[in-house]
Amino acid sequence: MLRSFRTCRLLGPLCLVLCLWLAVPPSAWGFFGSLTIEKEKDLGEEFCLLLQQYYPLVRDPYLNAYINAVGQKLVKHLGPQPFQYRFFILEDPSYNAFAVPGGYIFVNSGIIRLMDREDELAGVLAHEITHVHQRHMAKRMEKAKFTTISTLLGALAAVLLGGALAAPILMGAAAGAESAMLAYSREDEKEADTLGFKWLTLAQYDPHYMMTVFRKMDRQRWFEPGNIPVYLKTHPELSSRIVDLAHLTDTHQIPERQTTPPTPAFVYFKQRLEALYGNPHRMKRELLIRLSQEPDNVPQRYCLALVYKRLGDRQAALQAYQQALARDPDNDLIKRDLAIFYYESNKIQEAAALFQELLRRHPRDEVSLYYQGLILQDRRQLDEALAIFENLHALNPGFIEVYYNLGMLYGQKQRLGLAHYYLGRHCRLAKDLPTALFHFRKAVANMTPADRLYGEARLEIARLERLKVRVP
Repeated sequence: MLRSFRTCRLLGPLCLVLCLWLAVPPSAWGFFGSLTIEKEKDLGEEFCLLLQQYYPLVRDPYLNAYINAVGQKLVKHLGPQPFQYRFFILEDPSYNAFAVPGGYIFVNSGIIRLMDREDELAGVLAHEITHVHQRHMAKRMEKAKFTTISTLLGALAAVLLGGALAAPILMGAAAGAESAMLAYSREDEKEADTLGFKWLTLAQYDPHYMMTVFRKMDRQRWFEPGNIPVYLKTHPELSSRIVDLAHLTDTHQIPERQTTPPTPAFVYFKQRLEALYGNPHRMKRELLIRLSQEPDNVPQRYCLALVYKRLGDRQAALQAYQQALARDPDNDLIKRDLAIFYYESNKIQEAAALFQELLRRHPRDEVSLYYQGLILQDRRQLDEALAIFENLHALNPGFIEVYYNLGMLYGQKQRLGLAHYYLGRHCRLAKDLPTALFHFRKAVANMTPADRLYGEARLEIARLERLKVRVP
């Protein structure tokens, strides 16, 4: 019964979205025919627009910056790319990760909880990056020759999301045969593993851990009878692929490194994910028990500070931050969180001093840059703040909150076309579609066709109008 309820809860929103698409004639979108790079980008944006309305994205700046840094570390070895790769964490307990044409990579929080080190996360990302790089899904779409956009989106959702969603979506969208044509082939998966192996080694990751995370997912079928992990359905033949990867490591004579502790950055990444998206009351109890046995465990004390902050006990949170930092005075991750805590407590001087210290050592740190931008914006140093947020947007286009700050800053500088465009992007990602449409229309009204974002604003309007969005 519980599983049936969960399935219905997941199915409802996506079926609603697909029904909205059923009324759209194929000619309205202009997809059919040759799938050019530009059309592929547009398809990725369309799919992500639907996905983000009904599946919660993790929006924490540190978590997003971390997964983006790992992804970009791999991407830089691909050479020149027609896509700007973007990396997102979906707040979902199932074991899944998938790539959308146009450079969008999604990793579920559930699969991250299986991992013990950054190399495993990099292994999953390298595999998904290769699916985009080699245009596996795009090439299959060209061959499938879909007759309606609703059929295409239904088949795409069924193949990428898998699990209990697959069969009902296929029935509702009449996409059974087409969905089968979109499924990754054995050759696609082998190529994604082989090239993913290459990107991993070039980025100085241990490719052996690509196998370990696959083995962990493979074992879940025995631990959870009757509930095969989604990743095993969307990325088939995992067992034989593990054998192929083992052969690759032998062929390239890559010795298995001695087991070392995971990097501190990954430990804090995973602790933060648990603290912000797990059950805070349960975590508080567990952390207090562990810390009574290991009082000098800095990551757990840091995690306790996050839990106290989430529960609204700011005094206890501050004390936990300070206790963690006292045990590890050079820990920049804890310093950064303490600086954020100071900023949110309106202790701007203390926050600014810590962020400046951090940025001297880590000038490209996205989270420190973001809060430094906020401080400059609060002080009305508009040009300096705008430069920081534009730089942040270039570093990580998936950093959702940056759109709001760009919109506000351009508004304060009376550049209304850009102000409305960025506010529209923020509202769309925040799921306020009517307000997003309002801002995009205002953006077009305050731009000329020569402006750099004029065409993109018109595309955004077209997407939202196809979803039957209305401005009140």
